[in-house]
Amino acid sequence: MSLQTVAWLVIALCLLERSTTAKAFDVSSRIVGGELTTIDRVPYMVQIWSKGKFNCGGALLTRNFILTAAHCVHNVMPADLFVVAGVTTLADTAVKYKVVKILKPASFSMFTMDKDVAVLKLATSIQGRNTQTAELYSGNLFAGQQVEIAGWGRTSEMGNISYQIRSARVPVISKSQCQRQYSRYIYLTENMFCAGVPGAKDTCSGDSGGPVMCNGKICGIVSFGVGCARPGLPGVYTTISEVRPFIEACLKR
Repeated sequence: MSLQTVAWLVIALCLLERSTTAKAFDVSSRIVGGELTTIDRVPYMVQIWSKGKFNCGGALLTRNFILTAAHCVHNVMPADLFVVAGVTTLADTAVKYKVVKILKPASFSMFTMDKDVAVLKLATSIQGRNTQTAELYSGNLFAGQQVEIAGWGRTSEMGNISYQIRSARVPVISKSQCQRQYSRYIYLTENMFCAGVPGAKDTCSGDSGGPVMCNGKICGIVSFGVGCARPGLPGVYTTISEVRPFIEACLKR
């Protein structure tokens, strides 16, 4: 087995803990260590479904554009996707918004996970109660800074099913410390940052693509991790300030 193949298998295992392609509603759906919340508290959150199955989270950038992770839409076509907004649970009845265009960096690779960002263009504008756009964060991140994560991901690696969205506040972890912790798995690029309370609070399966919020603005995207809330292995996120030029260019298309 080549080193490249080994690397791919490691990354694939990481991704299984952040996104899901399980059967509709057959997913564990809560942030690890988080609290139950409702969509009116996080109205920018959306659900992304692929081929009729809940897959990832996302954020409402404008009424026609959704921000998510590139790996969430890897090897899928726009016709495979639809977006649901303004609902608290995976079972709530809601309008399904069709995706007409998937935009992601040409350099994105599932081997490196660098620039794990994608923008989805919708066929029609998202409207209705509990739907609100979110701005991009322009500041720098620092170790210890508190950020908010939310999603329909597992409460643990083998967590029980729960359809309601959850949220949690976690601290940013220094890049040098996180790189040491991930050195045997993957190199963390300048487009990534880490956050979480190892062993207690983290994102998990089903949370991929969801936004990380700093002072009410999007400062990151849920990307990957090894397991969920494992000691010494925090979640890894795409840094918005590093991929902002790409996002802003997408909004003009």
